[in-house]
Amino acid sequence: VDRRYKQYCEQMRGVVASFETVVGQGAADVYSSLASRAMSKHFRCLRDGIVAQIKATKKVLGEKDAIAPGTTKGETPRLRLLDQSLRQQKAYQNMGMMENHPWRPQRGLPERSVSILRAWLFEHFLHP
Repeated sequence: VDRRYKQYCEQMRGVVASFETVVGQGAADVYSSLASRAMSKHFRCLRDGIVAQIKATKKVLGEKDAIAPGTTKGETPRLRLLDQSLRQQKAYQNMGMMENHPWRPQRGLPERSVSILRAWLFEHFLHP
């Protein structure tokens, strides 16, 4: 978010400079300051929302803050470990090393539909 905000500020400076070359020096000050304040507020709200979501996730996972006392330097947070394991599983699945979940059919009808069809076929064609 911070990188995008800096990019926005640079683009805004470019727009202001090109506007002032056409209209005159200082003509864009009022408009650019209003736009800058509004966009700064939006970026700040977005950043605060993301930080709050990360903190809530850490709290749910029982993870300590990085600045909390008792945290060792080599300690890997649970969220990062979870992310690493999920990425590794996905990589193994993509390479075909890990079998797909057996309870999830890959093709064809759902199991309930197959059982209904099987029962109907048995009733109508395979009477003993």
